[in-house]
Amino acid sequence: MHATMLKCTITALVALTALYSLAAYAEEGMKGVSNDDWRGFGVLSSGKGYADSPLGQVHYRDVGPRSDTHPIVLLHQSPMSMIQFAGVQNALAELGFRAITIDTPGYGNSDRPPHQPTIQEYAANLVYVLDHLKIDKILVGGHHTGAQIAASFAANYPKRAVGVILHGAAQLSAEERNKYLAYKFEPRTPTLDGSHLIKAFNLLPMNNQEKAILDARTWLAITSFIQGPDIGHWAAFHYDMIPDLEAISVPGLILTDTEDDVHYIDVRVSKIRPDFKYHVFSEGNLLEFMAQPKRWAMIAAEFYEDIKKR
Repeated sequence: MHATMLKCTITALVALTALYSLAAYAEEGMKGVSNDDWRGFGVLSSGKGYADSPLGQVHYRDVGPRSDTHPIVLLHQSPMSMIQFAGVQNALAELGFRAITIDTPGYGNSDRPPHQPTIQEYAANLVYVLDHLKIDKILVGGHHTGAQIAASFAANYPKRAVGVILHGAAQLSAEERNKYLAYKFEPRTPTLDGSHLIKAFNLLPMNNQEKAILDARTWLAITSFIQGPDIGHWAAFHYDMIPDLEAISVPGLILTDTEDDVHYIDVRVSKIRPDFKYHVFSEGNLLEFMAQPKRWAMIAAEFYEDIKKR
């Protein structure tokens, strides 16, 4: 009897080992020959499409429940792409929210516009994407340049917005705009030793060596070479947000990071619009929310639920 039980046990162990080996092989097979967990654009699986617009074809990603007719639309900073909000978008979908990310024309997989757009033109162009998707109203959120576009959209298309999230509001005074316009960005001309890539990676002085932050810095470097001319920053540095900021009639949320260069501006914006909610997202720099996407999604979701109760 003992021999029979031992034989059955051995057989079971062999079967379990085989199943484990098969699962491990399948997982390794999906990694190809990689020895790391870098997912690349794999974080943007499903939901992608294009909408025609005056600024060319706009690349978008739309995920989450189709029953959600008033989704959250997220707009990235320059020189990023929708990849900046990939983690947030996926987290929102997991929470049951429909979330749409958009590559600003001239960035990511969107077309380069036929001319240099302004922030107001970028905001107006968003209407074509929404019409393409048959969406009438959105909660619009953005980071840096994306926050400027979001502010302009909420101000000028109040019937299409239910609320606005400004993370790193970048409301620049005339003096600040001139300062940024005078700044000389590093050329992206390839060098023999590859130092152009190192400069892009080290563009921001950050002491945080957390893997998620290093991933975000890598994406910032990659996207700076994916884009063509940096037309988003040109638009940002010529934009006077005050008229739009004062005209916004929907609920607003300001998010800030204390080590971000525009943190003091976020404080200023919170005083211009004391009716907006103000929340310190982190004590880190501007890439912090890419390292904490689920937390950002939770804050946005709570803000949206509060809007729905009004």
